[in-house]
Order: sequence, then C-alpha cells, then structure tokens
Amino acid sequence: MNPARRSRWRIVGLMLLVAFFFSLVPLVANPQALAVDVDQLEDLTGGVVPVVTFEGHDTFTNEYVYSVKVINQTGDPLVASTLFLVLSEVQDLSGKDILGSLEVPNQDGNIGGKPYFMIPAEGLSELPSYQESQPINVRLRSPDYVLFYPPLFQVRGIRRRGTRSFETLVQQLMSNGVLSEAEAQEALQPLDRLSQ
Repeated sequence: MNPARRSRWRIVGLMLLVAFFFSLVPLVANPQALAVDVDQLEDLTGGVVPVVTFEGHDTFTNEYVYSVKVINQTGDPLVASTLFLVLSEVQDLSGKDILGSLEVPNQDGNIGGKPYFMIPAEGLSELPSYQESQPINVRLRSPDYVLFYPPLFQVRGIRRRGTRSFETLVQQLMSNGVLSEAEAQEALQPLDRLSQ
C-alpha cells in the first residue's frame, strides 16, 4: 500500500474515532442514559447537607427558583457521577405536603413520584469530604398559586470508603474474635502492597 493511501486511511480512522467520542457526549451528559438506579443508592442525608437559597419568584407564572448545593460532611469522598438531589417534600403554609401538585420543569428524572436532580461535578470524579458541590437551580411552579415553604431535599449517592475504614473494620473483627490475627494480616496484605 502506498504512503498516500495509508495516510488517507489513518485520517478516516481518526475521524471515525472522533465521531465515536462525540456520540458518547449525550450519553454521559444525560443521567437517564447512565445505568444508575437512584432508588438503589445510599441515602446520604444527614452526612451530606443540602443548603437551600431562595433566588427569586415570578409572580406571573408563580414559579419559585432555589439554588441548592450540598456539603459533604461524611468524612468520605463521594463518587461524583452518582450524586443525586431528591426533592422529598414541599409544605404549604398549613403544613400539608403539596409536592404532587407542583410542576418541576427542570428535573432530571422521577423516583417514586419525587423529582430528582443530578448534582453537578464539574469534571471531577468525586466530591471530597468537607467540600461543597456546585449549585443546582431548582424551579418549582404552583399552577394553583399556593404559597409554600422552602423545599426539603434528600441526597443519594455512593461513598468511596478509604483504606482506613477497612483497616478499622478488620481490627474490630479481630478484637471481637471473628478473625484471627493471621486472617487479619492476610486481609490487610493487598493494602500493604498498595502503600509500598
């Protein structure tokens, strides 16, 4: 094969490779395309604290806009692509939950009748411990023009447990008599190799 023809095939191959990568962009950007079952993720609420800030109100459409970010106080980093904010409750002034009667135009999906939003990671693979996420704008529209309190959120995701957590667990199992000292050392060998 002559060099000119070989160069053309390389260019065609590179173009196909670039087209393939661009076809993956919508897949990665769309949380429904990812095979993440939000219902099966760990409830991190309490350890991951949602901070809700009122941004504004449109009186014509009766739409309220809130900015929500989360602060990771778990002590473990969180896997960024699995962090979701679930709108769990919205109460009117009488204390009744009116979430079912509100429109949530910018939700990423729905879990058990509750809208959820993917927490932006801005290209990071994890949300480190004691750090905050990028804010999400949550829009709530009341077709019945009902006044309500700020919404309540739940956070779901996956913790990336550190090696110290594993070492602590092995030590506890050994002190409780579940593992012998030899079994504990064998369990910790892969960690010792990684630290060398």
